[in-house]
Amino acid sequence: MESRGERTWCGQCGAVELWQENVPAVLLYLACETQWRYAGMSGVPTGLDYAGVRAVMDLQAVPSDAHPALFQDLQALEREHLAVSAERAAKERAAIAAARPRPGR
Repeated sequence: MESRGERTWCGQCGAVELWQENVPAVLLYLACETQWRYAGMSGVPTGLDYAGVRAVMDLQAVPSDAHPALFQDLQALEREHLAVSAERAAKERAAIAAARPRPGR
């Protein structure tokens, strides 16, 4: 960012730089926040409901010729969300397991 003459964030917040070409995918991702599917009682996300995603694109009047590229970008965001969610869940499980009293210790 600085090399392009832009200001950087303070470094202490969780803000990230969002390139202009990624704005449509991020806006779609945010609009689809109610379209996640979850596994059972654990609440672990399994992915987006693609029928819901299509409905969101239609309701937002996204041109049909833009659907394939935008959907690919959305899937990239979805994969990262799932990876981060899985990592967090693993850390939570490890913390719970570590906090359990062990017999004989």
